[in-house]
Amino acid sequence: MTLFIIVTVLIVLAILCFLILKVDSRFIIANSIYNTINKLEARLANLQHYSTWNEKFNLQMHYLSNVAEFDSSKPIIVLLHGFSADKYIWNRISRKLSKEYQLFTPELLGHGDVTYRSTDNYSVPEQVRFLMDMLDKLNIQKFHIIGNSMGGFMAAKIVERCPDRVHKSVLIDPAGIRSYYSLQMAKSTLNPFEHYNEADFFHFYDLVMAKPPYSPKFILQAAADKYIGKREQYAHMFRDFFNPDDFFDLAHKINASNVMLIWGKNDKLVPVADYKV
Repeated sequence: MTLFIIVTVLIVLAILCFLILKVDSRFIIANSIYNTINKLEARLANLQHYSTWNEKFNLQMHYLSNVAEFDSSKPIIVLLHGFSADKYIWNRISRKLSKEYQLFTPELLGHGDVTYRSTDNYSVPEQVRFLMDMLDKLNIQKFHIIGNSMGGFMAAKIVERCPDRVHKSVLIDPAGIRSYYSLQMAKSTLNPFEHYNEADFFHFYDLVMAKPPYSPKFILQAAADKYIGKREQYAHMFRDFFNPDDFFDLAHKINASNVMLIWGKNDKLVPVADYKV
């Protein structure tokens, strides 16, 4: 109830800003409100933001967790976001899990607060290497793992690579399955994350959400502006990420008894037909 009241007040303020302020100021206010809501939801899930230096990658690592240090007192769940998302995407699910589990919600290479560098490699094997280095550094040895889209792709690779470290895994609409659709998409060089204008963004928004939550229009416009501003970054990262050489065959490489597969029937970006693989 408290969050509802806070969000309602912020939305009212957002509408007033939209009516009063100039366009550039609206975007600044919209991003500020969006970030504030994310941080409030994280706090309600008992999550704190942590960061630590990664010497191997020469990068600052960022993550959310409900514990300052990981130990064996409770099971650990690793939650992996999708391409172009960030650590806050799991806030609401984390509220359901934070009492029974230690949660580790990392920001992946090139996403959120982790610095993007045009010379870096953003393939899934490299993302997995970065993540495993984080896990080792934080003494997370055995864990459950949940991944969405690119995060699901990574989770499958981790189960394949380190089956002894993963108790159980949940793959939600995972990318990277070697299917007719994914191979055709790779051949076409189509990048749904590369936006030149607002129309591109809103087409993408319709693809990724069957029932999108309400957001004031100018907050969505600010999100569109952010995607457009990162067009070259996402073009580079997507080329590295969506590489058929890295795609996997779920049925032949993973022990299905330890995997839960969840797929939205209305997913237009990673079609549900891929689950048959």
